[in-house]
Amino acid sequence: YITILNNDEKSNILNVVNNYFSNFKNINFSSKLEIFKDNFISYLIYFLIIWASGLCIIGLPVIFIMTFFKSFITGFSIAGIFAKYRIKGLLGILVYIFPSSLVVLLLGSFLACYSSILSIRLVRESFTKKSLNFNTFMGKYFFLLLICILSSVICALFDAFISPFLYNLFNNFIN
Repeated sequence: YITILNNDEKSNILNVVNNYFSNFKNINFSSKLEIFKDNFISYLIYFLIIWASGLCIIGLPVIFIMTFFKSFITGFSIAGIFAKYRIKGLLGILVYIFPSSLVVLLLGSFLACYSSILSIRLVRESFTKKSLNFNTFMGKYFFLLLICILSSVICALFDAFISPFLYNLFNNFIN
């Protein structure tokens, strides 16, 4: 998508990418706690919306939209980093995406698949009047949500306390 933007929009995106990496130079502990809180809440809301959408019959479009936009935003960020730094940007992409963005995308995709299956089963069972062993399915579903919540904590901790250090290393590499 970044390749079809006009020059002003592309220049704006490249400035945002540059500012993103350079803002981590003088970060203090309270800023890291704020980053942790913001990222944890963001990840938690993302997982909870997908999870809750699987519990309702009309949740299937929400699941697909949430998964699409999360993937699009990550891909757009990667393209912006590459457009700004070219071949050196590969290291920036690795620092940006690994591991938290990758874990959130993979877990989000897995949760979206499981939520879609549950939503489709609910639709099918409501039309065929068959009974669904809801207890077994919900036990696995709650366990998957617990894994996503724990992963959210770990990813947010990584984003807050390790990523700024890696971003500074990347800044030193490109300068």
